[in-house]
Amino acid sequence: MSQGRGGDVIRELEAVFKDRLFTEPHILALYSHDASSEVGVKPMAVVQPVSVDEVVKVVKLAIDHGFKIVPVGSSTSLSGNATPKLENTVIVSLERMNSIIEVSDIDWYARVQPGIKVDELNLELMGYGLQWPVDPASSKTATVGGVISNGGGGMRGAKYGPASHWVLGLEAVIGTGDVVRVGCRTVKCREGYNLVQLFIGSEGTLGVITEATLRLAPLPESFVGIMARFGNAESLVNAVIKVRRDRLWPMVTEFVDDKTAQLLSLEPRYYLWIGGVDTYAGSEQGVLTKLSNAIALNGGEIIGKALTWQDFSKLLEPRKMLYSAQLKAAFGDYGMDAFLLIEDIAVPMSKLPEAVRELQELSKKHGVKMMLGGHIGDGNLHPAVWARRSDKDEVERIMRFFEDVGSLAIRLNGTVSAEHGIGTQKKELLKGGAIGSRNNGRSDLVIELMRNIKRAFDPYGIFNPGKIFD
Repeated sequence: MSQGRGGDVIRELEAVFKDRLFTEPHILALYSHDASSEVGVKPMAVVQPVSVDEVVKVVKLAIDHGFKIVPVGSSTSLSGNATPKLENTVIVSLERMNSIIEVSDIDWYARVQPGIKVDELNLELMGYGLQWPVDPASSKTATVGGVISNGGGGMRGAKYGPASHWVLGLEAVIGTGDVVRVGCRTVKCREGYNLVQLFIGSEGTLGVITEATLRLAPLPESFVGIMARFGNAESLVNAVIKVRRDRLWPMVTEFVDDKTAQLLSLEPRYYLWIGGVDTYAGSEQGVLTKLSNAIALNGGEIIGKALTWQDFSKLLEPRKMLYSAQLKAAFGDYGMDAFLLIEDIAVPMSKLPEAVRELQELSKKHGVKMMLGGHIGDGNLHPAVWARRSDKDEVERIMRFFEDVGSLAIRLNGTVSAEHGIGTQKKELLKGGAIGSRNNGRSDLVIELMRNIKRAFDPYGIFNPGKIFD
């Protein structure tokens, strides 16, 4: 795009967005990256629409002038999918479209705009005795639209699963400038192809989500939770397996390793949180006994108990600080030269002991510093490694570790991306490993299907180019 033409674009954007158009360099710098270590570029502009009509206008301007669009919520992504890579990009930030439109306490759904934060939504839903049980660690800042676009999961995923289980319908602006509404307000909805699920996890490559109809769940009538610690990772993992064999189904099953624990002001042990086991008033003690037995049989020690979600949330506070601890470790070592990679694999529960053991072996093999934690109740592990960005040897070592972790997940019949998405960081792992391993090496066949889907939704190629696949 020529400089003169760029000026025309800015003038036309200003006519639509007025004081919600930003071109100041320091503001553009804030939107030039997400929470990953991916390096981006300053976009041409940032706009903050307040209605679907304004989103339509910016998409039609993109078609007319040939600029790109990256839709963002709070940019908490850890895979680079909210990081702009081209200068002729307009960031469409949905942060001002943050209203709850409707809540049905009979049909158990909520209609919301994409910019509302997950915690703000759940605070409102508590008044109805309901929840949207998609609970990323960044829930204080993550937006509902961002979580849907990223296919996010979180701490309650051990029982409730990821966002794909909790979205009934969507409104979105696609790459022709048209508004489409897909899905229903009912749990059962079979109206041709399931286009709702195509948008979930599409990382902003198919369109801009402008409204979501969310499926809700009741808050538990009764609650049991514990915090325990172990001397080693293997004992902790075996305790989780024992809980599963006992047919207990917790809402939350989380852990951190000994290195992480120290940064969280805990003793250097392996910590496990289990909370929200299915129960009813009066049966809490029986559930606590089963949990206590699973912990004790595997050499663990219970150091905290909770009988309400509020009390368990206090026990869980250290685990919620996992990302902060990873940042603290990386930037404490290397300052602004730190390069942090946070993996996001998942393996079948039966493979957890093997996965955790091999992760520890891989960190030693590559000579990298590793912190380990994650949503162990659904097999989702988040090993984090870091290096000095300016040290090519260190960066190469953590990149080899990163690739080997992905290969480990594939070999154990897991996935290279459980909830963080593909973005730019995992494109090669997706193409060369994950998809190819399931299709006799024919990753090109499946990637081409994805390209064809993108062409149908985004015929001019304006949405978040270079993400998921090239």
